[in-house]
Amino acid sequence: MFRALIVEDEDLTRAYLAEKLNELCPEWEAAATAADGMEAVEKLAHERFDAVVTDIRMPGMDGLELARYIRRADAEIPILILSGYDEFDYARAAVRLNVFDYLLKPLNEDELSSALSAMAEQAAARLAAAGSPLLAAALRGEAEAERALLLQHAPCALALLAPAYRPADEARAERLKRLAEDAYTRFAPLCVRQAERTAILIPTESEGLTETVCRATLERFTQADPDCRGGYAAVGAEGLAAAAAKAGAALRLALALDVPAQSAEWMYEQRSADERLRAMLRNLNEAIAGGTLTEERRAALLDRLTEFPEGARVTAAIALLSACDADPAACKSALSRLRGGDAAAEWAAALDELFTRRREDAETVSHLVRRSRDYLQLHFAEPVSLSGLAEHFGVTPAYLSSLFHREMGESYSQYLLQLRMEEAARRMLAEPDAKIYDVGRAVGFYSAKHFTHVFGRYFGLSPSKYREKKTK
Repeated sequence: MFRALIVEDEDLTRAYLAEKLNELCPEWEAAATAADGMEAVEKLAHERFDAVVTDIRMPGMDGLELARYIRRADAEIPILILSGYDEFDYARAAVRLNVFDYLLKPLNEDELSSALSAMAEQAAARLAAAGSPLLAAALRGEAEAERALLLQHAPCALALLAPAYRPADEARAERLKRLAEDAYTRFAPLCVRQAERTAILIPTESEGLTETVCRATLERFTQADPDCRGGYAAVGAEGLAAAAAKAGAALRLALALDVPAQSAEWMYEQRSADERLRAMLRNLNEAIAGGTLTEERRAALLDRLTEFPEGARVTAAIALLSACDADPAACKSALSRLRGGDAAAEWAAALDELFTRRREDAETVSHLVRRSRDYLQLHFAEPVSLSGLAEHFGVTPAYLSSLFHREMGESYSQYLLQLRMEEAARRMLAEPDAKIYDVGRAVGFYSAKHFTHVFGRYFGLSPSKYREKKTK
């Protein structure tokens, strides 16, 4: 059974989720609950969880901030976001944080059950493919695993590896795979592949040798693959999670500056570059949240890029676009403008493309929703899932769900239920001799009991009573 952390500031909703989770999906248990993001951070520091189910709007640390915190330590743990109707921009940002999915409130039990089932499959696959189960468990925050790991290998450091950013990089996924295979060959069993990077634990003979050993280790990787970039940090008294956060920041800087290796021990030059990156990302995300790029912001973003070394300007721009909160399609379109030529001109073109694409997206949303609606009208009797529908149209489930709700004023599951119930009602009257379970099967229900229950909730009458009343 997998362990879930429930993070919700509404007492009733939190209690409901804690009570119903196992009933909705037997593979999960609500192992712990938290009333806000800060309490969740405390729980994550002391307990191991296989997934996090969190509200998006909470006082203090909200769901997105919590997801960012989790992603710094664990790039793959499933995060299920719960979102309100008026939080479309929040949901778009959640897509950038690689959340598993998000569900709109008020919660639909069928949707929640389906999401939990799919999440259990991901958790199982993640456990099977983790590489080093002990290191994977330690990086997930399992205290016992971390103690066992450090007892055997301390003193040590954590290094995070990823391929360098390159313009028009269509083969990045393959390069990630090759780098992970190389790391596993060299460091099994102290190696774990994560979503956008590979983590390795590097034992050192003494704390004073950490820098030397890490540099030498990463040099061996870059000699074999000149495109390898790494960030590393010593594992100290604060533990593995703190080291992972520091190493992650170092890796981001190494990718942005296009240098082979970056220590978490900042020098003045690296600290200045990191502060510049953070300021630019904050400025860009504020423009994305506002829906427009003012001339003042545009000028500031263009000026700040020129403060990077000339050879690193394109990679810094790629790093910013890869980390920003814009839609994946808009980011991909903007990244296509970065070709490795005149960095300043290409950065300007990328910014213009990003916000032009955002405006175009607003105009094409209705088309995507119409196509989704038409598809459902043809296939509603089949087991159509949100993830399957999203895959059919080449978008993420979270993105499609948010667009559907915004355009239609109801969720995907509510629209699908409406199609099924209306067709069921039509068949009940058009085919008076048809069996109830045959009608249910014809509209996508393989359990007569479930169909009767859903039909009764939708129309306020059982199928037989509905037919009797309408016939009269």
